[in-house]
Amino acid sequence: MFKKDMLLDIKNSKLAVLILILLVSTLIATFMQFVKGHLFQSAIEYNNNQVTIYIIVFGVMVITEVLFYYLGWLYENRLIKDAFAKQKASIGKQLLNVKDFKNIESVKERKLNVLTNVVDSLENTYYRSFVNVFYLSFRVLFVSIALLYINVYIGVVVIAFMFIPLCITKFFKEKLSALENFVYNQKGKNLDFYKNLMDNLKYMKVFNLSAVLFPKLKKNVEKEYEAWGESKNYQATLNALYSLFSYLSHFIILTISVILIYKKVINPGMVITLLGLVEQLSMPILNLSRSINNINSTKKLRNQIQQERLVEENQGEIHATFNEKLMVKNLHIPIDNHALIYKDMAFYPQQKYLITGESGTGKSIFLETVLGMNTEYTGTIKYDHHVLNQQTDVFDDITYILTDNDLLNTSVVYNILFRTDYTKTEYDYMKQLLSETVINEQHIDNLSSGERRRVLLLRGLMSGKNILIFDEPTAHLDAHTSQKFWQMLMTIQDKTMIIVSHHTPMDIQEQFDFKIDFSEYTERE
Repeated sequence: MFKKDMLLDIKNSKLAVLILILLVSTLIATFMQFVKGHLFQSAIEYNNNQVTIYIIVFGVMVITEVLFYYLGWLYENRLIKDAFAKQKASIGKQLLNVKDFKNIESVKERKLNVLTNVVDSLENTYYRSFVNVFYLSFRVLFVSIALLYINVYIGVVVIAFMFIPLCITKFFKEKLSALENFVYNQKGKNLDFYKNLMDNLKYMKVFNLSAVLFPKLKKNVEKEYEAWGESKNYQATLNALYSLFSYLSHFIILTISVILIYKKVINPGMVITLLGLVEQLSMPILNLSRSINNINSTKKLRNQIQQERLVEENQGEIHATFNEKLMVKNLHIPIDNHALIYKDMAFYPQQKYLITGESGTGKSIFLETVLGMNTEYTGTIKYDHHVLNQQTDVFDDITYILTDNDLLNTSVVYNILFRTDYTKTEYDYMKQLLSETVINEQHIDNLSSGERRRVLLLRGLMSGKNILIFDEPTAHLDAHTSQKFWQMLMTIQDKTMIIVSHHTPMDIQEQFDFKIDFSEYTERE
């Protein structure tokens, strides 16, 4: 999926356009050094006509080079923008399509770290460094050819000294990669720690935990920046070595140039060209080494991004429902240090099922397992003739309202209908559980917990799907609202209903086709 592109999530054809722009700009920059040398030599020789011509040519080349630089920067930004958008959309899609909710919190935290930290970290250390490698490689190539053209001895000596940093890079790339990976892992751990603290701010106040947790917070921050400092210091050591070889090359070129001028092998104008070329070569090779270091340091981070996008790829996904029956046989679900064993059950279309039972009898985990949201079980769950597995999606015709009151951070209407428009009939139906003020509310955070619950109940009732599953629908609702919900639910005809409820009025219980007491249907092992 990712190997065919030279640069992660950037098509080779688009990268080729950028490479062409870089190629032209580096050719212009190289020829400019010869123009400078001829301009200087013409001035020494008092050749005014040639001085004028070279000044004009030099000015045109400067403008042209800057124009190509500008085009290159714009196009580079566009490619990086598109790559980031593709990566974050892909990881977001995987998060939305997550199948196993057993360890959902760790999955969310891991993907959040990749979305907010790892992906963005690649801008300079990977993408811009990769583009720099192309650009600087062209400069090194053209300048090296130019140096050899001017004088073979100068070219060989300078190139030898300039390329030593590249050899140094190869020896230290694994260490750099490991250090950078450790830094980002520590940042991810700290992000988890901060989030956990924010989720428990009230308890920290109640139990006076600030004094206890602050030292741990401080230690985590210090650990993160100690790792960051070690990585940066390691890179600084390498950069110092690169700079040393760069200055040595300047010293050597000056020495050789003086000797060649004395021997009348080259003229002063050619020395200007040589120095300009060496300057163009020394910094590019130094930066080329840094860019290669940066790319090497992101190897594990890139692998992490690719892994997150492959973990839950929807390959061969099967959409299932039941038109004949939903069968559950020999179901065993491990929970902590024991397992819940369920009797065999069958659910039929257009029937109403009420599931009751004491806490701990596995009602909620049963629903999650039957719906494919919990994969840790043994036994057989069949939708008609299809056996449920990790590739099965059963929610095309099923609505499931959980006990949680989590809602999307948008308007009330959108949370109910997943669209912003509605008919008068839909509006009147919503008014049975919500006031007009609440229905028109644009910010879900302004709702109370009871109002949030009613929004979720309406989401289920108005879903239009043929199978409605509610887990403790009336929990934390007042008696009047609960009664209203039951009345609305029971007026729905020709649909399959599976309701888990502790508190169901007797008159409502009598309207169910089947009542299943999980205290009798489950046992612990």
